[in-house]
Amino acid sequence: MNHHVISPASFSRVLGHLVSCGALSAREAVLYRNGKVPAMFQLTLPHGALLRHSPRGYVIDGAGSCDFQADLAWALA
Repeated sequence: MNHHVISPASFSRVLGHLVSCGALSAREAVLYRNGKVPAMFQLTLPHGALLRHSPRGYVIDGAGSCDFQADLAWALA
């Protein structure tokens, strides 16, 4: 399995992780938490997986990732 739907709480934690490591600005995180995401929303996670928005919600997509399981564990921690 190369994708995993995450909860809104996990999405918020991922944004916090990305802000703390400098990959995302606090301003962007606030906008995204409030549902103001671009049409083609996509953020790269530390091991190469992508955080995307889909009709089912926020998804961690591991296609092309060097370590999808590591990104999934990081996002859900």
